[in-house]
Amino acid sequence: MKLRTGRQYETYEFCFAAPAPQGDCVDIGFSASIGKAGEPLLTIRGFYAGDGHYKLRFLPEGTGDYTYRLQGPFPELEEEGTLRIEPAAQGRHGPVRADGIALRYADGTWFPSFGTTIYALANQSQPLIDETLDTLSRAPFNKLRTCVFPKHYQYNANNPERYPFEAKPGRERKEFSAEGLPVMPVKRNAPDDYWDTTRPCFPFWDHLEEMLRRLDGLGIQVDLILFHPYDRWGFASMSREDNLRYLDYLLRRLSAFPNLWWSLANEYDLCFNKTGEDFRAFEAFIGERDPYRHLCSNHNCFQIWDASSEHITHVSWQTKMLSRVAEMIQTYRKPVLIDECRYEGDLPEFWGNLSGKDMVRSFWRVMAQGGYCTHGETWLPGPAQDALATKTGEKDVVWWAKGGRLNGESPARIAFLRQVIEGLPGPLEPLTGGMKDWAAMDDSHLHSLIASMPEDFGCFLNSIAAMNREERLKFFAVEYSYQGHCGEEAYLYYLDDQCAAAFDINLPERRQYRIEVLDTWEMTRTTAMSGVNGSLRVALPGKPYMAVLAISEEEGG
Repeated sequence: MKLRTGRQYETYEFCFAAPAPQGDCVDIGFSASIGKAGEPLLTIRGFYAGDGHYKLRFLPEGTGDYTYRLQGPFPELEEEGTLRIEPAAQGRHGPVRADGIALRYADGTWFPSFGTTIYALANQSQPLIDETLDTLSRAPFNKLRTCVFPKHYQYNANNPERYPFEAKPGRERKEFSAEGLPVMPVKRNAPDDYWDTTRPCFPFWDHLEEMLRRLDGLGIQVDLILFHPYDRWGFASMSREDNLRYLDYLLRRLSAFPNLWWSLANEYDLCFNKTGEDFRAFEAFIGERDPYRHLCSNHNCFQIWDASSEHITHVSWQTKMLSRVAEMIQTYRKPVLIDECRYEGDLPEFWGNLSGKDMVRSFWRVMAQGGYCTHGETWLPGPAQDALATKTGEKDVVWWAKGGRLNGESPARIAFLRQVIEGLPGPLEPLTGGMKDWAAMDDSHLHSLIASMPEDFGCFLNSIAAMNREERLKFFAVEYSYQGHCGEEAYLYYLDDQCAAAFDINLPERRQYRIEVLDTWEMTRTTAMSGVNGSLRVALPGKPYMAVLAISEEEGG
């Protein structure tokens, strides 16, 4: 019996040397049973890493002694013993998971997600990746959306140095020219059969892992996008069998990383070579084979994916209708992440030319309701990017596609918002009540509400009820109150484009509160009142982008 040692919340790796597999290098029959007294055994699948190396990875979430038994097709892969797990190192909290409508690490620490987007980072040159990680080390973002497969799109036409799989035997390596090819997704009549998914390209996976580890060292969660439609290499048109084999290898290699989330797709509804049934099969496959229950979502272009499935842990939503965040939180009772709400930049495409002010507004609108938001930056290549191209050898360096340097006005203001949010006593949830909730009601509930109201106010509500639900949502989207609370301990109101000289609030009389006025663009916070409660009128400077924060002054909140 062998004794090994590891640390809580850190990937432990079993490594062995043995003969290479004959044939399939994915389903190799190498696994382990691992558990500790009083807990169910976990079955962990190992993988072949190339050059005669076999690995099996385990992510311990407890401390103490785990017993393990490894089995494989060769005697060199069989071992029994004890894995002694020491307490977590400082700063290690484990995987992030959903806790109701909030996100928390395994140890219970709240994780307020502040995301950014670099779709094709892993498929760029090493100098550009290094430059990007250096930028991220000083940026306010703690989550990154990025892809496994390379991406073919505007400002992103380069071929990567490596691909996830080898070509099938007898096939010559293609040049994969982008010239003349459309950037929009195309449905192919037959699945692509160029790639041999039984033969992973080990240098590709080694390279991806190294990037994931470095991001983990920066405290960044990686929302790893498993499929997308923007492709010229044939990955978007693989058969379901090949897709499941790809997922099998990915889960064997990566599921023990503590900083990973699974995003089934970027814009799943544009993956024309996949059906809804395919994606349901993928979410079930991951749910059954990921021993660590990492977060899992499916990102849309137009139609939001049904997040009610047991395998989908949170909503990943592309939308500009930010007034509906509270509605989605109440519908699914899961965390809601607005992972695409357009990008700060100056591209001619409408999705890539938000002002910095509008990017910051999006974050405040979402976060004040108890949701989480994701940033992106899309500035046309200019002098700053030209200097970066000279340094890294890359052309058309746009952050949202390739990384590099941040040039916008929003990151500093997002950092200010992060300080505000992380200073709260806990996660926000939507503050319900009033006309903003009537907008989302179906007609039967709205009429029941009207019947319970005084006659004079009921007449007012009847005018609202005369609109259908779609009309109500559109109407109230421009007169919406972005607000949330942490029980009675804190209340946050974002006033968006209102230029009010005063703001009325009504706080519980059981507590005493400190009232702060926040200028979300100038990044200032001023105490307006202290030791107050009940109905209050807070003076404001009569300018847009202000917020009001009420914090309980009682001990413990």
